Amino acid sequence: MNNFHRFYQRANELPARTWFLFGFLSCIALELAAMYFQFVLLLEPCPLCITQRLILISLALIFLSGALHNPGPAGVRNYAGLAAFVSLAGTSVAAYHFAIQILPHDELSSCGPGASYILEHYPLADIVRQFLTGTGDCTQVVWSFLGLSMPFWVGLCFLGMFILCAWQFMRAVATNRLINALALSAETETP
Repeated sequence: MNNFHRFYQRANELPARTWFLFGFLSCIALELAAMYFQFVLLLEPCPLCITQRLILISLALIFLSGALHNPGPAGVRNYAGLAAFVSLAGTSVAAYHFAIQILPHDELSSCGPGASYILEHYPLADIVRQFLTGTGDCTQVVWSFLGLSMPFWVGLCFLGMFILCAWQFMRAVATNRLINALALSAETETP
């Protein structure tokens, strides 16, 4: 038996509650990293960065709810499905953010003001629109690792969480089918 198979087998033995707690702690670690970049390195987040952080906080709350609730297979399926949807939304926003960073600046429709100015001077509907579509600040690469900007790495983390959620969802569906099959066979055996 190779190491990957042993790792997969051990991972399958862990309860869903443990995986939800792992997802929650991962979200907290990412949010702490974002706060480090903002308050220690003094990198002001753009509207798309803030949108990704809000999605991350939403995802953390879903994971925390799943860990505290410790649901059965149907509940795991619901929590994992909702978390997968939210993490896919985070992946999409991060991919869009990364895409507008690598586009030539003359191909962008407009360069708007920064996030702090938007929050102080714009009505709520405009704030929501700009936070979901980004501004000129979103095109600036202020940090990179291995030549790839922060939205790429955040998107990769969201994608990893999506994979975790999809795996938990599939495990819950398989467990639910097994429970239903056992219940059905017990009914047919009863005289």
